[in-house]
Amino acid sequence: MQHSPQTSSNPDEEAAPSRGPLRAVGDALVFLAGAQPKFLPPTDRARFVTAGVLMLLTSALATYAGATVVSVGFGTGMVRALPYGLFYALFIFFIDRSVLLTQTSYRYDAEGGVKTTGPGFSVMVRVFIAVCGAIIVGEAILLRIFETSIATTVTEIQQEENGRIMASWDANQEGELAARTADLAAKKRGLDAANSLVEAKTAEVNCQLTGGPSCLVGAGPIYQIKLAELAAATAAVGDATRLRDTAQRGLDEFRATQEKNRAAFARTAASTSGAANDLLMREKAFWRLTMRDRSVLAWRLLLTLLLLGVDLAPLLSKRGLDASPYRRRERVARWRDETSAEVEALQVGHNARERRDLAPAVAARLAARWEDYQMRRDGVEAAVRWTADTADARLAEEEISADRQSRLLELRARHGIVAVPRTPGLPTAQVPAAVPPSAQVPPAAAQPSPTASPRPPADAAEH
Repeated sequence: MQHSPQTSSNPDEEAAPSRGPLRAVGDALVFLAGAQPKFLPPTDRARFVTAGVLMLLTSALATYAGATVVSVGFGTGMVRALPYGLFYALFIFFIDRSVLLTQTSYRYDAEGGVKTTGPGFSVMVRVFIAVCGAIIVGEAILLRIFETSIATTVTEIQQEENGRIMASWDANQEGELAARTADLAAKKRGLDAANSLVEAKTAEVNCQLTGGPSCLVGAGPIYQIKLAELAAATAAVGDATRLRDTAQRGLDEFRATQEKNRAAFARTAASTSGAANDLLMREKAFWRLTMRDRSVLAWRLLLTLLLLGVDLAPLLSKRGLDASPYRRRERVARWRDETSAEVEALQVGHNARERRDLAPAVAARLAARWEDYQMRRDGVEAAVRWTADTADARLAEEEISADRQSRLLELRARHGIVAVPRTPGLPTAQVPAAVPPSAQVPPAAAQPSPTASPRPPADAAEH
């Protein structure tokens, strides 16, 4: 078991400080490969360090290739094209890193077990972009390798292109010359026709003056008409002569400047085709050279496959990285998180369905409990009101009885009436009413006042 630099008991302590920078470089390479150094076991460290080195090499090749493509395409120097190469290298680097960070996941199979899935659509798109970038990188480097042979083929293609341009120019000039010659011939034919018309009109005018079998002698109206026709034909001869002379001068000038114009156009075409040394022209020359020489084809295939393997080396190492214990633990942890989230989602859905199914029964029970509560509450309120009314009635009876007793005592005291005790067992109607005349209550006194309420009998009050 290796000891760490902090706990090593090796007497060769002076070698420990030199492991610090190497460890930092290794951690940086592991991070470039898409892993966390502090969680990476020692058994998987070499794989990720190698993947990080391959990504750096791929980025360096991409920098050179991107700068070469921009330099050839825009005709600039490599120093000015270097920022474009760095941008292209960053693009290739992050594409490769995204592919390395994209991991396969676990899924359920048809038998209920768990298996790992293949690369998804996003991974395939990233791999396709990485392959296209690798082909571009390799092609740019091959153009530099075969640059001398390609230059000769480019010159040949430029000469062929210049020859085609001059052939097209000559065909155009021949057509122009034929058109001008035909126009001059037409103008001459027109002049000949005008001269013939003048001769005919002159003969008709002379016939009118000298006479003949088909005309009368004398300068009459017919003579004036023929004379006007002769003047018009003479003017037409002048116009046809000017047109013939103009066409002749144009043809002579065209023939005189044809060679000069051809030489000037040849110089322009040569400069234009000579300047066409862009990336497309070089690729065309490289393809012609490849089709012409089978050895170039073999070397091109070998170097293309080699450069493609170097550019795709980080992607080719992905399968080995995915099989490492570090990636397996990450895959298991992600699968655990996904399944736990799925379980929580299923639990939430189950609870929602149960609550939805129990909602009518719960609502009915709550409604019944509320109805029972309202009925009990109404009964309690009715009982409270009945008790209060009963207490009020008893209190009113006690007040009435007390009031009557007090008034009865007052009347007895005022009139000197002696209360007769009741005999037990006898009804009230059998008690002898032996009252002296002086103790009788006068009729006026016996009448109750208008405002006094009727009072019950004494025994009712006592009762």
